[in-house]
Amino acid sequence: MISKTIAAAAAFSLAMSSLATGAAITQQEKDLIVGKLRQEIGDNYVLSEHVGAINKTLDEAIRSGSMKSVSTHQEMTELLTASLRRFDKHFGVQWRDQKHASAGAGGEDWFAKLGRKNSGFERVEILDGNIGYVDFWGFDNVNDASRTRVKTVMAMVADTDAIIFDLRKNGGGSGDMVRLISSYLLAGKVHLNSFYWKPSNTTTEFWTLEDIDGKRRTDVPLYVLTSAETFSAAEEFAYNLKQLRRATIVGETTKGGANPWRFFELGHGYRAAIPIGQAINPISKANWEHVGVQPDVKATSAQARHVAYRMALAALKESTRNPRQLEEINKKLNE
Repeated sequence: MISKTIAAAAAFSLAMSSLATGAAITQQEKDLIVGKLRQEIGDNYVLSEHVGAINKTLDEAIRSGSMKSVSTHQEMTELLTASLRRFDKHFGVQWRDQKHASAGAGGEDWFAKLGRKNSGFERVEILDGNIGYVDFWGFDNVNDASRTRVKTVMAMVADTDAIIFDLRKNGGGSGDMVRLISSYLLAGKVHLNSFYWKPSNTTTEFWTLEDIDGKRRTDVPLYVLTSAETFSAAEEFAYNLKQLRRATIVGETTKGGANPWRFFELGHGYRAAIPIGQAINPISKANWEHVGVQPDVKATSAQARHVAYRMALAALKESTRNPRQLEEINKKLNE
């Protein structure tokens, strides 16, 4: 399932932060790990046209002075991860102390953290002028609890005259959650995105859901805030709405990770995150890998909310017939 493979850079960084330094690593061990890494990338990396260049980079890394000076597992993971992320930001190498692996030495799972922290929803507000604002940092797995949370969030902004989705700190997660939230915002059955999976040589299509628990907001103006840290499924949400001309993207170019991944064991306590899938948008026939989602309106991350809010107020000023609301809008625009 896509929710098991699309994951955020924040999740991987969390795991990396808990790596133990471990004992010294031998040159034989380095050679075996890199050899297994090359094999798994060759067999499973979705962008096979880049495998030759990746192998060349790994060959250079194993012969480099930096590799010769590596003496700990953490240094090894950092060097290999840096080498691979030149090609794909979903790549990563991790080491786990096998003595403590069963105790959760790899750090908290991204979806476990989302599950215990309100599915990533941090703030839902009705701003002056009747503008909805939803700030969340991840796309949780879809289950009974997360469906209820989405229902509650969307109910709070069900009668607003515009909605701002803040993805500036959003590290991604589940494509199924992208589909669920998008289903509240689009009319009819809409093809959002497709994913090609190299291991099975199959393609999965993602369409909006016919049935949702709540009110659809198919005409309300939408603004999506992005930053250079917006990643993975959060980028998909912004990219899909941009291609459908359903939202205005405000902020910075996103991080650029469109290829879902999963872990492959390398031995000696090492494992590699290797992208095995590729997003294919039905409109652009492309995706945001390496290039990020380009904003419609450029603004720094710090200024994006202010810019989008002002845009929403200015647009609403031209359409509202409510004198009290107009007074409220003018007051905010004049601040």
